[in-house]
Amino acid sequence: MNLTRIQHLVFVEERTLASKESKMGATMTDIEKEPVAAAHIDATKHTDVTNQEVDMSIVDDPTFLKEEKKVVLKQDLVIMPCLALGLFFAYLDRGAIGNARVLGMQDELNFTPQQFYNCVMMFYVGYMLFDLPAALALRYIKPRFVIGTALVVFGTLAALLAVVKSYAAIMVIRVGIGLGECFVNVAWIFASQWYKPSEMGLRAGLLYCMTPIAGAFSGLIAYAIGITMEGRNGLNAWEWLFIVEGCMTVGFGIVVWVVFQGFPEDVAREGSWLFRSQRERNIIRARFKLSQNIEGAKARWHLFVLALKDPKIYAGSMILGAQGVGIGSFSVFLPTFVREFGFGRLQTQLITIIPYSFAIVGLFGLSYLSDKVPRRAPMVIALLGTTATGFIILLSTTNTIALVAGSCFVAGGAYPCLVISVAWTITLHGGYTKRATATTASSIVIQGLSMVSSQVYRHPPRFFLGHGFSLGVYLVSMCTAYWLYRHVIRENRKREQTRQEWAARGEINPLSSKTFEDLGDFHPDYRYTL
Repeated sequence: MNLTRIQHLVFVEERTLASKESKMGATMTDIEKEPVAAAHIDATKHTDVTNQEVDMSIVDDPTFLKEEKKVVLKQDLVIMPCLALGLFFAYLDRGAIGNARVLGMQDELNFTPQQFYNCVMMFYVGYMLFDLPAALALRYIKPRFVIGTALVVFGTLAALLAVVKSYAAIMVIRVGIGLGECFVNVAWIFASQWYKPSEMGLRAGLLYCMTPIAGAFSGLIAYAIGITMEGRNGLNAWEWLFIVEGCMTVGFGIVVWVVFQGFPEDVAREGSWLFRSQRERNIIRARFKLSQNIEGAKARWHLFVLALKDPKIYAGSMILGAQGVGIGSFSVFLPTFVREFGFGRLQTQLITIIPYSFAIVGLFGLSYLSDKVPRRAPMVIALLGTTATGFIILLSTTNTIALVAGSCFVAGGAYPCLVISVAWTITLHGGYTKRATATTASSIVIQGLSMVSSQVYRHPPRFFLGHGFSLGVYLVSMCTAYWLYRHVIRENRKREQTRQEWAARGEINPLSSKTFEDLGDFHPDYRYTL
């Protein structure tokens, strides 16, 4: 396996940023930017794991920038909507049970509050069981079949919640929905293969903005169904809610089967209906290389072991895990919270839109900003603090307006925080296996904390235990994010110092002959994003 080195060229989108940072002095060195090539490397050819020569001189072509924009636009018009809408329907079906509760599901089925909490929790059990297999399956089964089939399966199961009435059956179906949705969560890994690190902040925001939109949209659907479909054809409004949202998901899953794309190296090699010309395929291959990816990457079990020994895995998991509380369970119970604020059953469905509106604005604005500023970690820390402030408000007042404002702080901080922290932490791990392991570890912590928080929100109307637990999780995550930020700064400086020592001797570090897929982010030329 020949070596794959990063070119001396800075990522195209980072050239302007680099020139600005260079004026800031020694405090902002090259090692503190987005991952870029070490200055001593000069290569115009890259060799992938299949030993096929890849001509990287294409990036020096005067027309490259213009043609690259067209390729990225196609990605944005097809790949991103499929991933984003997949997440939209996943969260729509996941959270529907919260809206159904307000519409009378719990009373109609004669469930105790504990039984309802258990039904909520079982989703996360299913999600955890297949999280890692789902991430690895993407490399062995065509992505359109993985994601499309998952949508059809959990959409069908969501619709079946309108039919089954027993406690045990609903528990089983919730597990099945979790199993299906974990295959859609691979959207993060898939997007990181198609986009450069410098492009991921905004795209991650566009991806995940569908989550609060799903929450707001679910409230609108529940409100409309509650007004117009209660009792129609002998079904309750909450039953129609599951049927409508489940059928929408199944329909979109069929669309994904037809239009979705494969991995960029596969498209570059074989072409697709979206990228027909050889020139486009060459640009895709060049972008893939510049993003520190390796063609034909498969599971590398030694990297799996290295990942388990890496403290960055656990720190990143804690940072992202907090969102299992701020987004996962909080979004499911938000209709219940709002109802306890003193609003009516249908009015509650509309009021839940307000916090999600704050989340949507924050997602777009801060995700765009994260691509323009050199460091994402300070934004992550600030957003964790914003969400913690929201929980403090919810704990300290009974004023209705203040409680709604506190919910806005929670949603407005948690949703952008997840997007930006994913865009940051996923680039701290090199190689497909290590990234998949990091994503899986984070997801397990997210689901684990979601399971816990689904059981602590049990004492209305103030929910002191639940909000107190959530506040504690976010404060711990803030401290963890600060430690991780300082840790990767130190690591980048150590690697730059080592590179300079080898260069001073006129030698090249022998570990540079390995690929990023061999060593992951432990490769001497890998630089961590701050």
